[in-house]
Amino acid sequence: MNLEDDYVPQHETKQVLKKLLRLPLTILCHLVVQWASKYGTERDETSEQLAAKLEQLVKRRVKRRVLASKILLEYWPRGLSLFQLAQIDCYSVVYKPDHFTWTSSTAWNAMHSKQVLHINFSKFVSRLKKDLQKFYLCNIHTFEHPELPLVICRIQLFDLNKSFSDSVMKSSHIENLPEGRKLSSRAPYYVAFSLNSPNIIHSPDEDSYAQLIIQSIERTLSDREAVILKRNEIPPVRSLHSMQVLFGVSRLSNSLGSWATYGETSFEVSPFGSVQEHQSMKGKAILVEGLGDKNIVSSDDGSAEDPEIKRLRLDNSMMRFKGSKDGVKTTKLYQLKRSKNRIYSLDEANSPESQNTVNGISKYTSMVPVEKVEFTTHNNLDSDRQVSLKLKLYGNDVFAGLHELCDRRHIDINKVPGWLTGENGPSSGSIRDGNFVSDTKGGLI
Repeated sequence: MNLEDDYVPQHETKQVLKKLLRLPLTILCHLVVQWASKYGTERDETSEQLAAKLEQLVKRRVKRRVLASKILLEYWPRGLSLFQLAQIDCYSVVYKPDHFTWTSSTAWNAMHSKQVLHINFSKFVSRLKKDLQKFYLCNIHTFEHPELPLVICRIQLFDLNKSFSDSVMKSSHIENLPEGRKLSSRAPYYVAFSLNSPNIIHSPDEDSYAQLIIQSIERTLSDREAVILKRNEIPPVRSLHSMQVLFGVSRLSNSLGSWATYGETSFEVSPFGSVQEHQSMKGKAILVEGLGDKNIVSSDDGSAEDPEIKRLRLDNSMMRFKGSKDGVKTTKLYQLKRSKNRIYSLDEANSPESQNTVNGISKYTSMVPVEKVEFTTHNNLDSDRQVSLKLKLYGNDVFAGLHELCDRRHIDINKVPGWLTGENGPSSGSIRDGNFVSDTKGGLI
């Protein structure tokens, strides 16, 4: 049985308030105006009147708690509907992505090959509701991500307690039930569909409810051809942007680190570009340690360094970790939607902060920030003895940290292997004879 969007369930006010406080003030204002035009308010104010009042609140820079309290106590004191609660969660996915983790599954057909998914979402959601209603009350809310080419479904299941079951048996339509009936709601489950991809991105839950939802999605996708969703052996990922890079329709999924320039297709001069800029015409600068003693400047570690040598050294580090001297650029990472514009530049103002950040983004930030990764190196001392060394790295962006250490000359970039520059993304693994072999284990991104 499907719970309509207008249904008002019982919920803890403190929990809803906590979710509202996560959102920016401007987003809260947008939601209030949208909800007022759809449902009205307890004060019978029009959406235009509310918009004028909210504009004054924004100008006064009031705290979010003030508006959040008004939403719960003045505008809709009887409670928020399922539609309103779903919108709060969906906006949190966009504006507070760190509160969510993700994993992925791949669709396989009967021929044991990956099945690219072409979905009519209105029909898909309708069939998915019918399938889930055989087992639980459910509510499904869909929205398009404003920056990534993703359509995200928020799926929430509800258990029937005895009092609610009795009401269901006496009523043929769920909308005829009294509002405020107690429902045991489950945590929302999110499924993100990338356009023209065999992969889906979803919540990492593995309980019986999550398995039921995945199985229902399998049945819904198998309307014409049998499809099996096989979960990919990856650790939970905090960034939806990183998941889209790794499992969406992107060339960058297999070209990270020093290979990123191939994903950006910037490894060669454009046919419409200047031929004089080609390396074969202007040559390549080579860093030779120990040459030159004029125009000496202080380096990051306090020692003297020629400015040209420093520039070449920083360029070398950027090439190893980001794939180009300018760093990673994803102005148009996707063809259908504009992605976040990450620009890294070394030619900024002379202040330390402006040298390391552009538009609030550090030049060291990785395309796929990795928080935890493990490597195990295996070295043969002789024919009978082997030494293994396990290296565990933790941080907000471990490869960005290694990049910065190289720039500060705490690490010699010429001795850093490729698997320590982030070219394997979030994958942990073993190092045998200098080659990286991926493990099924890994860490958070």
